[in-house]
Amino acid sequence: MAANYATQAFTATLGGAAYNVVVGARRDTITDAAAIALFASNFTATVPVAGVGNITGVMAGYLAAYPTGTP
Repeated sequence: MAANYATQAFTATLGGAAYNVVVGARRDTITDAAAIALFASNFTATVPVAGVGNITGVMAGYLAAYPTGTP
C-alpha cells in the first residue's frame, strides 16, 4: 500500500456515489485504487511541494506538518 496525494481537486461519480477529492487529500493505492485510476495525473506518490498542481505554499507547509493529508 502506498500513499498518493491529490495535486488537483476533482469530483466524480464512482459506483453511483459522488466522490469528492480536495487538494492535498491522501488516498492509498488499496482502498482508493478506483478513484486514483480515474484521474491518475492528479495524484503523486510523494508529498507535493508548492507549485505542483494546485498545491500552494500554505498547503505544502500543512502537508509537511501533517503528512496524513487533508480528508
